[in-house]
Amino acid sequence: MLDGNKKEMEETKEQDKVEISMEEIEGHTISPVAQVAPKEQSQSRLARVGRRFKSTAFMRFMVWLIKRVMLILWPTKIFFKERFNIEGRAVVTCNHYGSFDTNPIINAFYKKKPVSILLKKELMEKDDFKARFLDEIGGIPVNRHQADITAIKRALKALNSDQQLIIYPEGTRNRKDTKQMGKIEEGTAMFAIKAKAPIVPLMYYRCTKWYRKNYLLVGHPFTLEEFYDDKSPDVKKKATAKIVDEYAKLRKEIDEIVEVYKGSEKKYKKAHGIK
Repeated sequence: MLDGNKKEMEETKEQDKVEISMEEIEGHTISPVAQVAPKEQSQSRLARVGRRFKSTAFMRFMVWLIKRVMLILWPTKIFFKERFNIEGRAVVTCNHYGSFDTNPIINAFYKKKPVSILLKKELMEKDDFKARFLDEIGGIPVNRHQADITAIKRALKALNSDQQLIIYPEGTRNRKDTKQMGKIEEGTAMFAIKAKAPIVPLMYYRCTKWYRKNYLLVGHPFTLEEFYDDKSPDVKKKATAKIVDEYAKLRKEIDEIVEVYKGSEKKYKKAHGIK
């Protein structure tokens, strides 16, 4: 009986391991993500992968409070929420304008389940309170200037545990507030291929500003399955090109909804015969 339990524990530990070779991450920097905004915690919060601090009632209250304040300060209308229908693992990507881009995403789609969010490690080095706060909302600190093996393993472990990972594929904020996205880094494709996870693309219409209404479009989830068994040296480059094409479609769609149909999803659906 004891031998059986010991064997089961060893098998569980083996399943928890995340193997990754240097060849898969060498030559590109993993995309950092926004300075994140809080998410409402669920009963499964303690199951989140790799947390560094014990969850406390005070931190959970702060997350709850700040999230609601942000809803007032940065109002966002979301189009096609029904497309966000992935329950298991997924790489959730979004264009990146500002520090609080993550809040509308978390508030809309992660009220009842945990999520992991890649964020620049400098945010968790300023003070202990901020480090604990960001850990509470699911933050995974990543070194933006080199291939951060620890962050990569934690992100992949989250995906392999059927959690979802939020990442901003441009790798930095669009400080010019233009519609044109920056270069999409190959790290996004690497995560999706390694974990065999679908990608849920999101797009903001413009930069989020205090008390100015913004719009967020949910695109159709897609996979990079045609690259799962591709061992060619440029596989991440080819997969990233597909992500770029998907975002070009999203930009065209959100511009039409906001500029032609004045932000009316109902009118857009009617004009395009979408039920």
